[in-house]
Amino acid sequence: MNKKVFVSLLIAVSMLMVTTLAHADEPPQVTVWTDKAEYAAGESGTLYIRFYNNLGGAITLKKITIVYEDWRAYRNGQWEGNLTMDVNAAIISKGVFENETKFTVPTDGRSKNNCDVSFKFETDSLGTIYGDNLIYITQTPRYMDQIITLFTIQVVLLIVCTIIIAATIFLSARRPQIMWKTEEKQ
Repeated sequence: MNKKVFVSLLIAVSMLMVTTLAHADEPPQVTVWTDKAEYAAGESGTLYIRFYNNLGGAITLKKITIVYEDWRAYRNGQWEGNLTMDVNAAIISKGVFENETKFTVPTDGRSKNNCDVSFKFETDSLGTIYGDNLIYITQTPRYMDQIITLFTIQVVLLIVCTIIIAATIFLSARRPQIMWKTEEKQ
């Protein structure tokens, strides 16, 4: 009977260890998204960050580093395109840390393609967790509204000119009645 209890206990302990190991491989979930699907050069947007602790214990999130890969440049004595936030927030098990940050798409030619955004989350117990996202940049002309307005004006002028030409042709082909009478007497 002692052997049966010992074997049952051994099976239960091993199952607990396997279950713990299966959940230990899952890192915290990091979700990043923007407030719009696409941006044009010079447009501002918001980047939302959500860090979900799905582990069994608390985690301290020390720092978040955001790097806009294609927008990095050394200008005016400082680096642009990088953002580091000191967080120092304790996130309990099954807890969520949420943050948002503003960004502006550069207008100086660095925003000609879609921009890769990489994230680095520094924690106390798990080390560094990496993530990435993509910001889509539209390639539409800057003055599309003005182009549409010019095309509309051109269509209206074309219609007005067509009416004027048609009226001129109609009036020039028609002879007044006074001329009809004099021609009949001859």
